[in-house]
Amino acid sequence: MARLMPCPSHLSPLPVDWFDTGRDPIGTFRFRGGREAPTTCGMILDLPGGRRFIPARPPGFAAAPWGAEARFEWLADLAWSARRALIGQTPRGLALMLVSLDLRGHRAGLRAVFDRQPAADDEQQIALVEAEVTADFAGCCAVQSELLLAVPGEGPPPAGMVAYRRCE
Repeated sequence: MARLMPCPSHLSPLPVDWFDTGRDPIGTFRFRGGREAPTTCGMILDLPGGRRFIPARPPGFAAAPWGAEARFEWLADLAWSARRALIGQTPRGLALMLVSLDLRGHRAGLRAVFDRQPAADDEQQIALVEAEVTADFAGCCAVQSELLLAVPGEGPPPAGMVAYRRCE
């Protein structure tokens, strides 16, 4: 495996507006395994190209208990969410997407590994993926992205479950 080095990121967090209509469903929240439910929650992202609406996990949507005994179920949910979020917005230079959990800190990590220095568009797409995954895990844990660059040389395998690997 190539060595992984942190990439300096020039992207500031996306401005997000969360909302909950209270009782009027705004759409359907879909999740791994075909589970779905009407949702009254969502987020609106203000992007340079316009606003983007993302349905969010409704309050009370069934989730595994947060703890070591359900770690692999949470990782599978996180990997599914990242794969779904990458559809139609996968950066060209993305070689690998890993997901990880910090059970003590109630955090989920998205580790985007690039084979070249990511451009501003690549960073914007990863920020959108992070926003979609955040909507999937609203009320469960915080989600944070990390940009990494694969450089020549040997290094330890990266930590986390593979959510995406580019085919060559």
